[in-house]
Amino acid sequence: MAESLISIVLEQLTSITVEQAAQAFKLVTGAEEEAENLTSNLRAIQEVLKDAEERQMKEETVKHWLNRLRDVSYDIDDVLDEWNTAILKRQIEKEESTVTDHVPPPKKVWSFALSSCFCARQVVLKHDIAVKIQQLNKRLGDIANERSRYDFRTGGSSHEQIRNITTSVIDKSVVFGREDDRKAIKDMLLCGSSEETLNLRIISVVGMGGMGKTTLSQLAYNDVEVKSHFEKRIWVCVSDPFEEERIFVEILESLLRKKPNLAAKNNIQEKISELVSKKRILLVLDDVWTEDSSKWDSLKASLKSSSPGSRVLVTSRKKEVGLAMGSRSTTDMLMLEKLSEDKCWSLFSHLAYPERTREERKNLEHIGRKILEKCQGLPLAVKALGSLLRSKAKEHEWQSILDSKMWEIPGVENSVFPPLFLSYYDLSPVLRQCFSYCAIFPKDYKIKKDELIKLWMAQGFVKEIGNRGREIIGEDYFNTLAMHSLFQDFEKDKNDDIIGCKMHDVVHDFAQFLTKKECLFIEIDGVKESWKDLYFKNILHSMLMLKTEDATLPIPVSNWKKLRTLLIKFNHRADQTSLESLLTKVLDQLTCLRAIYFSPDHPGGSIKGLPDKIGKLIHLRCLILSGNRDLIKLPEAICDLCNLQTLDITECWGLTELPNGIGKLVNLVYLENEKMYSLRFMPKGMERLTCLRTVKEFVVSDGGDSCSLQGLGKLTLLQGDLTIRFRSYRAEASEASEPRFSAMTGLRKLTLRFDGDNLRPENEAFAVEALQPSPSIESLVIESPRGPTFFPSWMMSLKMLKSVSFFTCDKWESLPPMGKLPSLESLIIVLMDKVKKVGEEFLGIETGDSSSSVIVAFPNLKTLVFWEMGEWEEWEYDYEKISRSRGGQEDSSCITIDIMPRLQSLSIFDCPKLKALPRHLLQNTPTINELEIGDCPFLEERFEEGRGEDWPYISNIPNITITKGPSVDISSEEGED
Repeated sequence: MAESLISIVLEQLTSITVEQAAQAFKLVTGAEEEAENLTSNLRAIQEVLKDAEERQMKEETVKHWLNRLRDVSYDIDDVLDEWNTAILKRQIEKEESTVTDHVPPPKKVWSFALSSCFCARQVVLKHDIAVKIQQLNKRLGDIANERSRYDFRTGGSSHEQIRNITTSVIDKSVVFGREDDRKAIKDMLLCGSSEETLNLRIISVVGMGGMGKTTLSQLAYNDVEVKSHFEKRIWVCVSDPFEEERIFVEILESLLRKKPNLAAKNNIQEKISELVSKKRILLVLDDVWTEDSSKWDSLKASLKSSSPGSRVLVTSRKKEVGLAMGSRSTTDMLMLEKLSEDKCWSLFSHLAYPERTREERKNLEHIGRKILEKCQGLPLAVKALGSLLRSKAKEHEWQSILDSKMWEIPGVENSVFPPLFLSYYDLSPVLRQCFSYCAIFPKDYKIKKDELIKLWMAQGFVKEIGNRGREIIGEDYFNTLAMHSLFQDFEKDKNDDIIGCKMHDVVHDFAQFLTKKECLFIEIDGVKESWKDLYFKNILHSMLMLKTEDATLPIPVSNWKKLRTLLIKFNHRADQTSLESLLTKVLDQLTCLRAIYFSPDHPGGSIKGLPDKIGKLIHLRCLILSGNRDLIKLPEAICDLCNLQTLDITECWGLTELPNGIGKLVNLVYLENEKMYSLRFMPKGMERLTCLRTVKEFVVSDGGDSCSLQGLGKLTLLQGDLTIRFRSYRAEASEASEPRFSAMTGLRKLTLRFDGDNLRPENEAFAVEALQPSPSIESLVIESPRGPTFFPSWMMSLKMLKSVSFFTCDKWESLPPMGKLPSLESLIIVLMDKVKKVGEEFLGIETGDSSSSVIVAFPNLKTLVFWEMGEWEEWEYDYEKISRSRGGQEDSSCITIDIMPRLQSLSIFDCPKLKALPRHLLQNTPTINELEIGDCPFLEERFEEGRGEDWPYISNIPNITITKGPSVDISSEEGED
């Protein structure tokens, strides 16, 4: 990790010009050469770091040398960042004064005085920085001189760019060598016994870390037969310690499928007992450590009301745990054995040999089998090494793994660690830091991928490479760690993209082993005080879970002066005053912070404001305040954080405005501001934030102090999703022809929401026409327009537009000609109460001579949904008439018109007056495989099975659902949890 850290420090140094260094060091006599000496010492140390990093596992003196190097490197990084920040603030001040050059003379006098004062502060600051660097350089020089004692090998430093991994993440359901164990668990869950008089049978799966206990339990839990056998299934990760209250709450939450309101333990137990009463349940308690049977008694008592055949499945590393919980060693316990050589080889080959030729496999097999002997039959070790060797094609690379000294690390009891060490040291230095950083999270924590990448960025781990942005590089880093089997349990979105993951508990242990003095997770519940024995002085990254309602920190904040990451999740019932007091202490004393996360564990708890002290955190890159729903104001001092890259205020419902000086946040890249329902406008300074890549919601409002659509158009790097909320809009004739968003080629989804009371309906179409988005848009949503139907001219240019949704267009009397869109695959129309008829206009087929013999309306549409169209009566089109008008002739035989030729799913809900569906569509669209109708009485009658008038036209559709009410939930907030 030191290697990556020194690279960061050197990058800081090179960003400071020779002239700037000279100006600073001239303020200190005899210090002109300090910057050059500092760089020289760092580069000399860098040459031996690879050898030192590997030797520290066996040599305590080398580890001590690296720890000293780490400490001084972080101190240097802080000082250089302070220097760079001072330079940046000076540049910002110059720009601010340029903006105000037109103001009257008195203002200029004040501005000159302020500038003079600023210059005086700069002189003092440069002097202080120069003195600090002199002192740090002496410390570094001593460390550099000591390297000769250890006879380090030079060279071999890893600065290569990350390898491109093109294969997908391995599916954990691909299990090798555990078929018998998998069947045994399933049989114990499903099969009764002659002695089954007890309601609850306790089954234990026991084995050392990395044997596959959790994976096998997950496969059993999700088995189709198991799902149908048990009425209720609950999964709880217990880990160490065994926390009764948390386990009770998680069980109740799973049963209720929502956060319980009960607080008292007795009430929770009674509710659980009530919910499982006379039901066959499966409760999985994963990773149990306690051998104290009394810890389990109250939980067992609350489950006694369940039906016979209920099961508790326990996973543990110790047989004694299973016995303490009530498993019978002869019938209820599965002891996982190590995998046989053949089964290990099957798993290893699957991971290490994809896309290799038979000859390549043959050449590498003899080394591979020798490597496998060192894995001692442990699946996780085999998996780690297979993933590692996947990217190594040469025989000498495999031989170097076999000959590595990592197999002989002293003092490492866990036999899975040596293979993990090999995988770890195969990573580039920056990737090692990215992986080790994850030790900050607790076991079984659901890691959000995007959030993790932003935290990496805040620490300087992720930098742009060429024209590849940081988020792309961060994504590569994440995927590489996943390919090394360091992440698992991947959560995916509807597009099958990974959005979250977990770490195997042994991998988590390994990460914590690597970062004993750097990363720390603490849970504070007012009872346990195990944290008191921990050493805090050199902790750099910490996550706190505050379980008590009194949000106090029993550890003196002054102990954490060097802290760079502080993630605090507090109780959703926490006292607001104590929360704000805690935050004030943190901001006042922890001035080295790069990242702050301060959010409730569930919606409820919140702060009302941020103290002005936030402006002191000059190093801060990431500030996450999501879920603080009572937060009503951000102080102007936040605009002094000129290094800030991420500001997350998602679900801060109470915020009505952003700071006026937001234009000074020149490094802001990600503004996460979804669900800010009270926000009235965007400050005018927003248009200066040209580094922004994410703005989730932009509010359009009249007024000289607000940023206009024209200003939004300057943010050309925006990507992903963008919602524009029109609160008020005054149309200007000069705007109509100006392309607004044509340069935003990274945008994929655009939502237009009209929700202002002062919005004039006649301006809507004008505002939408003026947008002119990039052809890269794939999804368009229009919500709550106040005026008549519009169809902007630019929609035809959106060649990649696949999805369109209209919500609450209750003034529209007709549908736009959506059939014109060539790439449209999904169309959702909800709440159009004034539409009475849908006809030829919807198809978008215009009158006139045809240049083609085949005309297609909706050529790629696959999904069509209508919902809550209260006045809709007719949906019909005259196919013959369309053909004649399109061909411009009476004889239409030479014109072929296809309508929705690829339609697969048609859904119509809550359209009580709709009398029929177009027969031509039903007869000529054999691709339809799903038809859903709900709360449409006329259609229900016409399509009654075997009897309805139109039943013959739909009888060949494989999946037909006709109900008395809607069976789906369609929301404008697509993709939300």
